[in-house]
Amino acid sequence: MKAPKLHPLPLVFLLAWGFFTAGCGMQRYQVAPDPKPRLDHAKTLETQSPVGAIEEYMKIAKEYGSGDAKSDVETKKFREIAGDALARAVGFGYDTIDPKRLDNTAAGIARTELESLQFQAGDKALMAARDLVYQYGDTQASIKANEAKYGDGESLPLKVALERRIDSRNSRIYNYKIIDSMIKMTGSNPYFSYWFALLAVAVIAKGVTLPLTLKSFKSQREMQKIQPIIKALQEKYKDDKPSLNTEMMKAYKEHNINPLASCFPMLIQLPFFIWVYTSIRYYEFHFGHGYFFWIHPSIGGHFKGILGGNLSEFDLILTLLYALSNIITMRMTPSPDPAAAQQQKQMSVMMTLMMLYMFLIYKWSSAFTLYWIMTNTIGAWQSWVYIYKPKRMEEAAAAAKRGGSVVDVQAKPVSATADGKSGTAPNNGARKPMNRNRKKR
Repeated sequence: MKAPKLHPLPLVFLLAWGFFTAGCGMQRYQVAPDPKPRLDHAKTLETQSPVGAIEEYMKIAKEYGSGDAKSDVETKKFREIAGDALARAVGFGYDTIDPKRLDNTAAGIARTELESLQFQAGDKALMAARDLVYQYGDTQASIKANEAKYGDGESLPLKVALERRIDSRNSRIYNYKIIDSMIKMTGSNPYFSYWFALLAVAVIAKGVTLPLTLKSFKSQREMQKIQPIIKALQEKYKDDKPSLNTEMMKAYKEHNINPLASCFPMLIQLPFFIWVYTSIRYYEFHFGHGYFFWIHPSIGGHFKGILGGNLSEFDLILTLLYALSNIITMRMTPSPDPAAAQQQKQMSVMMTLMMLYMFLIYKWSSAFTLYWIMTNTIGAWQSWVYIYKPKRMEEAAAAAKRGGSVVDVQAKPVSATADGKSGTAPNNGARKPMNRNRKKR
């Protein structure tokens, strides 16, 4: 059996990515023993640039969390400082998105700017809250933030209260209302309604964009058909690039093919997919009431930050399944050129690693990850039905046709039999029947 040819580019990228992430995780910062000057600076930014203040608090947490400590005591001290900085970021973000501030603002540019500011501050504060809970849950600041003393008329932990305010803000958006209606149509069943709504959104999204996808597939199949012509031109004009480009454009024009036709439908779909993405993100907190197989408090609840206890939390298994589905989907996307196909395989690995890195860094919710797995699965099925299956049928038909012509050419010559009927010539090379009654000598 011939050993498969290994292509080093994906492996090199994987190793580089691994060393980069490991280096980022092992990086140690030289920090001052007293964080007060930096915390005071972040405090002054609260009135000048609220989002900048939250980012400064998070930067302090990052540097002290990875500070170059000389002892275990100093390591614990730095962790407490990091936790305190994150708690300040979450608390300030929670105050910034107070709906009363928006209600007291007159309509116009000032109100629009404040809405934008609250969106940005809320998202940054939520990232800080997740870091505080998952990475610094043992610090005094995290324990204090987990006390049920926050909320608008309720007694909730700080992170939950922040999520409630963000969710209340999002509930006024149409995207949110659409997802909410779909879940309520199936009775808001925690074991069914939430993941089924994601599946329905994925099916609708791929169904709406199917005509554009088919146009892209059609263009790709037409490009595949003229590849022998393109390869011949590339061989003929391999030392003359201008002439090669001219002749290739002539070939495309002669066969009524636009080489960019497969790109336009995909670009047109981007705004729709962005809309779907934002819709799921707006409704993200309600997915905390939904479960999916192992994503349940009885299992994932025991492995915070690794397995999800509900669909609003990060889940590592689902993230790895997404990476696998992404590679399969990208490799099933047809490429007209064999050289481009090999490059596409390498790009599928690299792009998947980049997306995987983003999923791990931002710890996107299981609901968002599950939606993309469903979208990739439907996309792979569409590629199989509309590209690979027809192509295999065409190849089988062509092979059968070639096989039939071979049989006609190699047919046995016709000769007349004793009764005058036509028949085939005897095969002298045929094996004579064995006389089983013949005695042994």
